[in-house]
Amino acid sequence: MNFLFASIRKDLARWMQDRTAMLLWLGIPFLIGGLLTSIMDSGGGTPTGTLLVADEDQSFISGAVVAAFSQDQLGELIIVEPVSVEAGELRINEGEASGFLTIPKGFQDAFLNETSATLTLKTNPAQTILPGIIEDVTEVLLDAGFYAQRLLGPEIKAILELSAEGTPGDPFDTFISASIQSKVEKIIAKLSPPAIELDIAEPPPSEPPLDYALLYLPGIILMAVLFAANSLAADYWVERDTGTLRRLVSAPAALASFITGKAIAALIIMGGVTAIVLIAGFAYHSLAWNKFMSALLWVSLGGVALFAWFAALQMLLPNHRAANLVTTILLFPLLMAGGSFFPLAALPGWIADIGRLSPNGFIVDRLSNELTSPAAWSIDGRSWLILLAIMASGLLLSAVRLRSGFARR
Repeated sequence: MNFLFASIRKDLARWMQDRTAMLLWLGIPFLIGGLLTSIMDSGGGTPTGTLLVADEDQSFISGAVVAAFSQDQLGELIIVEPVSVEAGELRINEGEASGFLTIPKGFQDAFLNETSATLTLKTNPAQTILPGIIEDVTEVLLDAGFYAQRLLGPEIKAILELSAEGTPGDPFDTFISASIQSKVEKIIAKLSPPAIELDIAEPPPSEPPLDYALLYLPGIILMAVLFAANSLAADYWVERDTGTLRRLVSAPAALASFITGKAIAALIIMGGVTAIVLIAGFAYHSLAWNKFMSALLWVSLGGVALFAWFAALQMLLPNHRAANLVTTILLFPLLMAGGSFFPLAALPGWIADIGRLSPNGFIVDRLSNELTSPAAWSIDGRSWLILLAIMASGLLLSAVRLRSGFARR
């Protein structure tokens, strides 16, 4: 036990001195994660566009058309800005708006007298969604105006004429109201009972919207852990070059304590790195802190498993430079497949299934479930056993490689 504790203290003292490596382990994931999260958050808002309107008619009907673009939810998408024809042409040509609508003089008279009038709509070709919405709304308004004129044209004309002369008296109000009511009742009589009945089922309760930025957090955490695991695994070559391993292979108990001590020291280092990233992620995404310990333990043990297998892989190679090159080349495919650059939930099904088979993808998948589940400690016991088996097999393979000749080179 004394040798085990001495081995732990030795590795911690040596690894803690390399502050540059620790800053890189944390700095790269924080930089990439910050960029991805800011992109996701900035793209999560509702897009808005500007509709420039040159109303040359300045009438009640033209004002109703302009006001329709600012009603209800449509008003959250489109900002209507009155302009002159010259200013509107200049701004739409420079791409400063989503659309430019010109309502010609005499539009109301043409509407009431059923004569032709042309509304001119120019859209911004650099945009796709909002100009299309403006075009669709304009067409709907024109269709609605056509049917309103066909149905209530005389009444609308009478109301506008009386409004221009002054406030109409009660007899006129009664006559116009009775005429409108009579036409509406005739339409209702033809539509009731309806020829087609709709059976509208109640929709299921809507789930809270998914935080897409949160999907990146598990992959970013494993990115830091992978960098740390690969770097710590290279310490076996340092111990070999200094002659430490040659003195250990002759003593089985000392060798076991040495490997166990490295694993525990790696667990402590991984726990510190993971805790820093988790605290930042939990605070930013306002996650429930009762999930912190389960997530910390899961990722820390996963980090030791990755450390053990990286070490075993490095000891299979002929020299330190080759070992570092091969594991670095392997690192980036693992990051790609394991959900560090693209969340597994956002990948096609078969690609995500392959990613979950990778060691870091397995850890990321269970960590994602833990962070998004209603309760803490949601990772099943089978997954914990698999993780412990991966870690134990990696440490065992490292011990076999040390005894089979790596330490005596």
